[in-house]
Amino acid sequence: MSSTNNNNNSNLTTPSAISPTITPQNSHNHDEPQPPQQQACVPNCNTCTSPNVTNSIEIEQLIANNHAWSTRIKQEDPGFFAHLAQAQKPRFLWIGCSDSRVPAERLTGLESGQIFVHRNVANLVIHTDLNCLSVLQYAVEVLQVEHIIVCGHYGCGGVAAAYDNPELGLINNWLLHIRDLTFKHSELIRSCESNRKRLLSTLCELNVVEQCFNLGNSTIMQSAWKKGQNVKIHGWIYGIHDGYLRDLGVTASSRETLELNYKNAILKLKDNCSLGNSN
Repeated sequence: MSSTNNNNNSNLTTPSAISPTITPQNSHNHDEPQPPQQQACVPNCNTCTSPNVTNSIEIEQLIANNHAWSTRIKQEDPGFFAHLAQAQKPRFLWIGCSDSRVPAERLTGLESGQIFVHRNVANLVIHTDLNCLSVLQYAVEVLQVEHIIVCGHYGCGGVAAAYDNPELGLINNWLLHIRDLTFKHSELIRSCESNRKRLLSTLCELNVVEQCFNLGNSTIMQSAWKKGQNVKIHGWIYGIHDGYLRDLGVTASSRETLELNYKNAILKLKDNCSLGNSN
């Protein structure tokens, strides 16, 4: 079971190198499904340059890439898929943004089966979101993950839209959860308003801290901690501009550490804004 929805400079973690695009090879094992083959076209053919045909080729290329990837993995580790098919035992749950530039496995250097993933717009943890809570319950109670990472990112479009509040339709209801934070922490927000870039970056960080607090106050986490289960919450933010993950210092392993580190993280955000204004 898995779930993926289609969602300060301390403790830097360098992301893994990005793998090059894989080009399918001509030789294949005839016992395996074959990637689709594109037929050659005659010169000046108007049919094959139509948008529909071009889009079809792009989609088929994804399947071809998959076959090439599968072949390469089997060559490198013949037992990889057989082992993977037996069960999953990830130690990590990742709650992140749906943004396509923030792929959990790639930027943490983990492989299939090592991290359980849930993503939504602006990495929110809402007490009425049964999708997120179902993922959380399965990860904590069944998979027994040891670490839950709430990861936001700088330049988050959802956070910016929540602050600017344009009429976007249905998603405005979702983003209202972030907009509420601007009123809850109005003093912090006002202290950053002279610099829009700093303001939005601070709001991205604040959103992560608040979602960690929501996560820790869920009945699932409260029950797990009460039973003595070893599971920690971490609040991180990713810089798309430089590829680094940053720890926001809101790690929690109990209700007490959650409340303490939440307060400290908020104070740190206020200090950072004050320092920014003085520079």
